[in-house]
Amino acid sequence: MQNMQSSNPALAIAARQAGSFNFGGSELAATIEGTTTKTMILVGLTMLVGYFSMNYALGQIYAGQGISQGLLFGSCIVAFIVAMVACFKPELSKFTAPAYAVCEGAALGLLSGVFEFRYPGIVSTAVMSTFVVVLVMLALWKFKLIVPTQRFRSVVMGATLGIAVLYFIHIILNLFGVQFLPSSGPVSIGISLIICTVAALNLILDFENMQISVEQGLPKYFEYFNAFSILVTICWLYIEILKLLAHREE
Repeated sequence: MQNMQSSNPALAIAARQAGSFNFGGSELAATIEGTTTKTMILVGLTMLVGYFSMNYALGQIYAGQGISQGLLFGSCIVAFIVAMVACFKPELSKFTAPAYAVCEGAALGLLSGVFEFRYPGIVSTAVMSTFVVVLVMLALWKFKLIVPTQRFRSVVMGATLGIAVLYFIHIILNLFGVQFLPSSGPVSIGISLIICTVAALNLILDFENMQISVEQGLPKYFEYFNAFSILVTICWLYIEILKLLAHREE
């Protein structure tokens, strides 16, 4: 059995607890099948909420009222808070994962409505593209065409952190009217492609964390936590693909 080597904070917490707690036997341990089922449920819930949210946004836009910024940012903030709770309290994932799916679905639906209004048909293309990427990355991981070594983890996590810092700087400068990242042109497309690649590679880490959880016999609630982790990455990937397609339309 491999040692648990993961940058995932929840897995690190469980690793420290593993020697202190008896999780109740193999029948109460996380499984691949259970994680897969819960991932499908969470993704389906996100898409369902997103569908109604997008229709609401389009209705508001066509009515000339526009979408509520408070609703959009409120959904994002609540989703972020729930995600933080899930990361550091994985035992609550049975509740936080569905809550995150609802909040993220609402936020993505509102955002998708704006994009769909400006670029008709872009949302369906982005959704299909996202699922194609997920399936491709799953195949690459399943058949060991990409092996998530410790070096691979370090590079991907470093790139992800760098992107987070880049976004943070961009948001702060935008508050002062400074355009830090280009919104169109070849440079913008290139940046989006790089970010999409990093987001896709994060799926490899999510799949491997799922496998580690099963091999280490971690408790059943890690099915929800790992499904939540995969959902977070899928949502990020969807947003980046949506932005990339929008850049190409301009």
